[in-house]
Amino acid sequence: MSDLEITDFETYLVANPWKPWVFVEIETNEGITGLAEATTHDKPRTVAAAIDEMSNFFIGRDPFDTEALWLEMYRDEWFSKGVINTTVCSAVDMACWDIKGKVLDKPVYELLGGAVHGTELRTYANGWYQDTGHTPEGFAKQAQKVVDDGYDAMKFDPFGTAWQSMSRKEQNNSVNIVGAIRDQVGPDVDLMIECHGRFSAGQAVEIAREMAEFEPTWFEEPCPPDSINSLAEVARKSPIPVSTGERHMTKHDFYELVTRTDVDLFQPDLMNTGGITEGKKIAGLAEADHVDLAPHNPQGPVAGAIYGHFCTSIPNFRIQEMFQTYDVDWVDDLMNKPLVVEDGYMQIPEGPGFGIELNHDVVEEHEYTEDKVHTIDLWESGWEERADEKR
Repeated sequence: MSDLEITDFETYLVANPWKPWVFVEIETNEGITGLAEATTHDKPRTVAAAIDEMSNFFIGRDPFDTEALWLEMYRDEWFSKGVINTTVCSAVDMACWDIKGKVLDKPVYELLGGAVHGTELRTYANGWYQDTGHTPEGFAKQAQKVVDDGYDAMKFDPFGTAWQSMSRKEQNNSVNIVGAIRDQVGPDVDLMIECHGRFSAGQAVEIAREMAEFEPTWFEEPCPPDSINSLAEVARKSPIPVSTGERHMTKHDFYELVTRTDVDLFQPDLMNTGGITEGKKIAGLAEADHVDLAPHNPQGPVAGAIYGHFCTSIPNFRIQEMFQTYDVDWVDDLMNKPLVVEDGYMQIPEGPGFGIELNHDVVEEHEYTEDKVHTIDLWESGWEERADEKR
């Protein structure tokens, strides 16, 4: 038990063309603050309101009591596993870990067991496939730029606005996109195929079989996350390794994936599934079944820094998702020190805690307003383009 006490908090909503970012700062009686990210796919004001409504769980508490805080925030909320609730649990938990590191003058990864993978982590690019015209040639051209930027791994969704099934013409175009990218970048670049939970099990298996000749690294979230049975069927029949997890909340969902499916790779989103405290338990469940983790991260730079500390501390880390290179041009200004990604590797920020602080002037300049940002809708035509008029 420390002498620290959580006294207050602030939430900051920041406009981003994919989704509004939500950042959280937790304050203590000794002036030490903890930073976290609480971004979901949408509903930033709902998340901010939920943090306020649940503040009775953490105001007045010791930030070192992360296990007790997590238990009570999850258990005592009746609809525990809803993403808004677990996102609040995540934000409070991660901010407390930042505080712990600052108090002890240690980077968070040292408190989590040390840098198993060093302080530079391999990443893969996402958010790069704009201005493609949804053609094989357009995707191939943009993919070459990713390689030129130093990445040897990239993820993309070639399926447009598909839902449950595709016409033969649409399916052929999607398969041809994957083939064109493979031809363009060569055999040594990892290609991750993103499905965004679009397909029935049968359609997903058919698509996987047609794409297999191009040797994708994984086939991500082929079915909606509400059916473990569908995921299990695809994982059993797909010639491509199947990954999933971004919309699975807490260790309880991942236990079901471990025990009921042959999913090859887990992708928990720490901002939503329960933070670092829960993330370590998910990693342990996966490690026991020799399943790797490649955490989901379409979030902001605060999340990116947090992932660095978490990922290097788990033995079964594979690779980390990054939008940083292809994000808004002011993304590097959001923190006092920008998150560095060079030649496809992320550098874990130095310093106690997560080693980062918000630049409040930039945060205020880009404050979220309804008329400033169009949150991405993955079933809206042209969703991947992030058009200027939607910024």
